Amino acid sequence: MSQEIVRCPYCVQDSEFRPMFGESKKLFVCVNCGHSVVPDDVYAKCPCDRCRDMNRAANRITRERPGLAQAANP
Repeated sequence: MSQEIVRCPYCVQDSEFRPMFGESKKLFVCVNCGHSVVPDDVYAKCPCDRCRDMNRAANRITRERPGLAQAANP
């Protein structure tokens, strides 16, 4: 039985994305940047600085260009 490796989308170790530490069977956390993910919950919000920065940038773009969100979701 092979186990899937969950990797951080922000941190690189050697030539691959860094594997994340399994806090529990559902929660994985990057020991380098604190990014967290719950693979079974697509709506889970990560509180790490990088995700917050990405969400702020996406919200700013949506406010500045309101038609862009509708164009992306036809």
